[in-house]
Amino acid sequence: MNKTTFILSVLGLSLAACSEKEIQAPNDFEVSVTTAKYKLSDSVQFNISGNPDNITFYSGEPGREYDKRDLFSSDEGSLTLQFNSQTRAGATLPRNISVLISTDFNGEYNKEGVKAAKWTDITSRAVLPANTASNADVVSGEINLDDLKVKGSPMYVAFRYVSENPAGTAQRYWNMGRMFLINKVPGNIDFEITPTIENGLFQVVEFQGTDNKWTINTGTATSHRLIHTANAINTQPDDDWVISRGFQVFQTFGHKKNAVNVKSISGGTPETFAWLYSVPGTYKATFIALNADRDIQKEVIKEVWVTIEQ
Repeated sequence: MNKTTFILSVLGLSLAACSEKEIQAPNDFEVSVTTAKYKLSDSVQFNISGNPDNITFYSGEPGREYDKRDLFSSDEGSLTLQFNSQTRAGATLPRNISVLISTDFNGEYNKEGVKAAKWTDITSRAVLPANTASNADVVSGEINLDDLKVKGSPMYVAFRYVSENPAGTAQRYWNMGRMFLINKVPGNIDFEITPTIENGLFQVVEFQGTDNKWTINTGTATSHRLIHTANAINTQPDDDWVISRGFQVFQTFGHKKNAVNVKSISGGTPETFAWLYSVPGTYKATFIALNADRDIQKEVIKEVWVTIEQ
């Protein structure tokens, strides 16, 4: 009995000692260069000391900047909108669909809120189905919206369905989907602000007519659609809107995967690390040294400025 108790007690002390082991920050980690200026054809040699578990490197080039590894705002991006559309019935009519953009809509999804906002018609910028019935999607093409961006203001996208000569003509059916609002920032992979028409992304606002309205089909990830059924002859005039939520169009996302692994826990610390820059400029190279276990991580960050000359 005593023997069993003694073994358990020792085991308990051992576990307690392990759990109380403190992870130390790699404070002895240092990075330096022998000179701050290099020729374009020369690799930068970074001198490394210390022995952290892991070392990660960001070169400071576009797309490899430590400060922009996560979500951030950029004035350098180019904003494009793209969507698919198809039409059926009433195909000989003029297109009774409009694509609109607003940056001062107040987010009140009712007649008053829509009327109070300024809406810019960008329909002419998009490729839409011809005046023939087709069940096939037509891609709008990449619609540049840089001229409509307003710093600090969200952007709203709307589709407006207005019937034309409803007393004597059947109206068109419209089906919109696969919407992409993309911010293209130099050096970064294109950031999809919204990849598709998701549940809650759009809301319907009806101005006139009760026979039909926009419906939001949130089926599978690839089949989210905005659908307006064709109105028959002798139906009420129809004016229906479907409006997106507001998008922060200056946002983009840095890519941590562009970080370079210099050392892992299973390897030794290299005395030097070389990097070849391909474009002249001044760069902030960042090294992150990390000591960690399953529960705790402690890191030290070192920054080195280098200038690459032609």
